[in-house]
Parts: sequence; C-alpha cells; structure tokens
Amino acid sequence: MHGGTERPEVVVVGGGPAGAVAATRLAQAGREVIVLERARFPRYHIGESLLSATLPILDRIGVTPRLEQHGFLRKPGGTFLWGRQAEPWSFWFREDPGGRPYAFQVIRAEFDQILLENARAHGADVREEHAVTAIDTSGPSPAIEATRADGRPVRFAPRFVIDASGQQALLGRARGLRRFNEFFKNLAIFGYFRNAERLPGALANHILSAAFGDGWFWYIPLHDGTMSVGAVVDVRHWERTAAADAEGTYRGLIARCPAIADRLKRATLVSPVRIVRDYSYDSTRFWGPGWLVAGDAACFIDPVFSTGVHLACLAGFLAARATDAVLAGRPEEEVLPEYERSYRGAFERYLRFLYFFYDHNADPDSYFWTARQILHHTPADLDARTAFVRLVSGGADREAIPALVEREQERWAAATRSGRAAALPGAELLRVRATERLLDEG
Repeated sequence: MHGGTERPEVVVVGGGPAGAVAATRLAQAGREVIVLERARFPRYHIGESLLSATLPILDRIGVTPRLEQHGFLRKPGGTFLWGRQAEPWSFWFREDPGGRPYAFQVIRAEFDQILLENARAHGADVREEHAVTAIDTSGPSPAIEATRADGRPVRFAPRFVIDASGQQALLGRARGLRRFNEFFKNLAIFGYFRNAERLPGALANHILSAAFGDGWFWYIPLHDGTMSVGAVVDVRHWERTAAADAEGTYRGLIARCPAIADRLKRATLVSPVRIVRDYSYDSTRFWGPGWLVAGDAACFIDPVFSTGVHLACLAGFLAARATDAVLAGRPEEEVLPEYERSYRGAFERYLRFLYFFYDHNADPDSYFWTARQILHHTPADLDARTAFVRLVSGGADREAIPALVEREQERWAAATRSGRAAALPGAELLRVRATERLLDEG
C-alpha cells in the first residue's frame, strides 16, 4: 500500500465464474491478485445448467472434487421439444468421444460460492462487499475506486485489471463498447416450483427445452427438490405486460405450453417471479492498455444450450493466461489480441450454432419464430447486415445464404429425426476436446 492506494499485480472486478476462474489461475501462477466482489456470497444468480465441456476448466482450477461432493444433480444430457418433428429428442454427453458422461445442474448461489472459495483457497485475496464505482484506464496503470460495506472508500492501482463484473459491465458501459443482438432480442421470465414432475426414467436429470408459439421454456431439476422454470419470449411483445404483472404473465405463458403446464399441474410456485432482458450482446473490443473484459462483462448470447457459464469459465481461464503473460513481460499488443481472437472466436462459433438452432424451429404462425428465421432477419444497418451474413455463412456471399440455410436445416432435421444429436452441425463445440484444445493453446 502506498499513500492509501493498494498496488497489487492484478485486480479482478467481480467474483462470478469468470472472475473466480481468472483469480484462481493467476494465484496458481504465483501472482498477487485481489478480487473485488460487490455482493456477499452466497447470492442469487440464474444460469443453472452446465455443459460437460466446462469440466476440463473446473479440473484445472482444482474445484471438481468439491462439486462432486456437494450433491449437485448429475446432468447426463438434454431433451428438446424443438424442430420439425413432434416427438422429443435428446443428446447425451456420453456420446462425446473422449468426453465426460455428465455435467451438473447447479444452484448458482452455491456453485458460485464454491468457485469463489476455491480462488481464496488458492491464495487470491477475495474481498466481498467491495463495490467498484470507477475504473480509470487513462493513466500508466489502472486506477480503481471501490466502496466497502461500511461506506469507506478504497483505492487500487494494479498493474493490470480484469473486468469480470457480469452484466454490470463497468468498462464496457463506460467506454460504450456494448452492442446488442437484434436476433436474440428476448426477455426471460422465470421462477422455481416444488413438486414439479420430472422427465421419465433416464431423462430425469436432463434439462428440458420446449419450444411453443411464443418462444421456449427451460425446465431444470435442482438438488434441493425445486425445478427452475423459465420462458424466453420476444421482449418487444412482452416487456410491458410482464412489467405490469410478472406472475400473471408467467403463469399465462406456462398455460400456453402444454409440455410445461402438464408437468406443473401439482406443483407450487415457491419463489418470486424474476425478469431479465437485454442480455444478448457482445463488445466491440475485449481489451485495452492495462485491461481486458471477460465473461458476461464482454458478451452473452442466450440461455438455450447452456453456453453462458461455459463461456464465462473459458474467458476466465484465457484472461488469466493473457494477464500472466503480460506481467511476465510479453508486449500487451501481442498478447491481448491473442486473447480476443481465442475468446471472440469461441463466442462467434457458439453464436452461429445458436442462430441455426433457433432457425431449426420453424413456425409460420408464430411471430417469435418467424422473426428468428435467418432468412427473415435483416439488420437495418448495412455493416451489421454484412457482419451477420459473414457470421452465419462462414464468409459466403449474401446470395449463397438461402441454399446454405436450407442445407443446414436438413442436416439439423436428419440428426434430430435419427436421435443422433452428436451429428448436429456444430456439435463439436460441445465436446470436451474442443475446450481442451483452447486450454492448451498457450
């Protein structure tokens, strides 16, 4: 400390999965790292279903044994009422060659606390109830101002800062980096039920994703005996209605989706109904001199296929690797673009996968699904349209899009009809080996 200002090597802003993973990896590398988290854990958070592809990251921060012992439900895969056929179809993690047979369904308050405690156990200086109010990156080193729970101000001047502040996105908002995705302009409205009917037999611990006319539902069993039930609907159609009567809107949406309503006939809502909107976005850049953004502070796509925690954990790992390299003396202008290429590349591959996943569920009578067909989606801005076309087509010309989409739709339909979810176009993204390759790049 010097003149009332602490000067660690690294400050990580935010103690969620991205921040906890980054802090743990940096502490493992022998770095002096302080984590500033505004809440006192445990604290509520949505996003409860994990991918098996995340497990190699959790292994490398040494937290997997704690997760196994905690009692989280083992998730063997996912079941979908989605696409061109009326019957449900499932994917199984055991289909992943060299992968893991299960992931976890987690209560995020408990999962996130385990990750943060793991960072502390590895030597990170974790300070909860420290709300960061400003990050100034204009000087030779970042300057961070925060307020403790007792109202006292504290200041830090680290050599490097990782912004993992979640959707608060301190640097992203301050610098105007955030850009929203019109394709996924959705609203999520959700709650928790007790005595909800589980899926039958071997599917009991699966997540169920059920499409209906107004959007789709998630249905996630949790180890405390509750069921997380959330509807994803168009924000333009439902925002005012949901704001005026959240529970009434929620129950009305449940009634419109028989696959969910039938399983909740004898269930009791045991939580408040919560609403989240404006959650599909990325940032125009992921780094600058002395800083980078990671996890939800950088980007988020959509709850479908449970990519959120995975991308956050991956970002934390990659951010720690880049930060350690900078502190070791490698030039920032060499290291940080590498971080962005790896992280943005993973994000965009998932984004393309989810564009086509949404496109696979056609419903000509539904505004929600018609508005989310690739061929009907035309961003108003020419540059945005060019970027969109390049993303969904892998660089093809605009004229090639209809044939490409039709071909992709047929491949999706064939994979789901045959029950071979491993054959879904882009399914390699969900494989453990895909994550391991990214972890081993450096």
